[in-house]
Amino acid sequence: MKKLKFILLVLVAGTLNSFGQDRHYSQFYLAPLNANPGNTGVFNGDIRAYTMYRMQWFTVTNPYKTFTIAVDAPIFKKKMRRDDFFAAGLEVTNDNTGTPRLKTNTYNALISFTKFIGGRQHHQITLGYEIGYAIKSVTTGGLTWDSQYDGTSYNPSYGVNEGGGGAAGYLDMSTGIVWNFTTTHLFRSSLGFSFHHFTAPNVSIHGGSDRLIPKFGVQWNIAYKLSETSNTTLMPSLIAYQQGTSLLLNGGVNVKYVLEEHSRYTNNQTDKAVYFGVFYRFRDAAYVTFRYDYSYFSFGAAYDVNISGLTPASKSVGGFEINITYRGMFGKNLNAKRSSVRFM
Repeated sequence: MKKLKFILLVLVAGTLNSFGQDRHYSQFYLAPLNANPGNTGVFNGDIRAYTMYRMQWFTVTNPYKTFTIAVDAPIFKKKMRRDDFFAAGLEVTNDNTGTPRLKTNTYNALISFTKFIGGRQHHQITLGYEIGYAIKSVTTGGLTWDSQYDGTSYNPSYGVNEGGGGAAGYLDMSTGIVWNFTTTHLFRSSLGFSFHHFTAPNVSIHGGSDRLIPKFGVQWNIAYKLSETSNTTLMPSLIAYQQGTSLLLNGGVNVKYVLEEHSRYTNNQTDKAVYFGVFYRFRDAAYVTFRYDYSYFSFGAAYDVNISGLTPASKSVGGFEINITYRGMFGKNLNAKRSSVRFM
């Protein structure tokens, strides 16, 4: 048998395989490019940049760590008719998995086109495409094996017959479509469908064939302001991914409370808001979220409580996650631009 530490690692990996083979974030609504390429450029502003960091299962083994940095922006807006526009983005992610140091670095470029349909409800459809290159590597130097047991205790001088590490690079592609619509100025909705890894790239490190299974996704975000004069907005969010036999399902609601709104005529006030949320990841974890908006910046955090079969080893400690987002606006008439809200 392998050392207990390695057995626990295998249990963790098995949990991952049960609920989705890709990385995922609890605050999926704050990582839009990761969720769906159709979200590229779909925001209120001229440029958006965000970073997300997640650490989980640090009570079981070496922590699983995922870090993403992304930027996107509308392009060619002035040359387009009406409110149609193209957008482009970049996303870089580093994912480190436990004791064997399985590392995946991905570098993605995204492009999208948004078509304004119009009407009283202001429908907008965005089609997005993502192409990227990933480098996957594994290092086994941190593992111990049964062949290093000398009959009494662990002896690091004993050799091992297990295979070493390795690396592989592969091209990956995804696409998605997002429908944004507004029925009244109190209600906004964003419904998206995505198709990830549709080329099923070979991700084998040691040769042979190990295809990355294509993944289908659905995401729905809603914002409902309680009344004309209310400072409170309910923001339910749902995301579901099917990848082979694996299902990932997250859902919950954030409650937004506006502390202060920007002034439309002067710079004496700025946007300030707080959010509190409760979410559930099917058969895996429950988690709480917090977010604070200040002007063009947003600071978010989430904490997971593990409720899966891994609970005895994890002691219910799941993961911790933080997000920082910046949405900038440039040029003249900034107050008018900030008051013209098109997206969530």
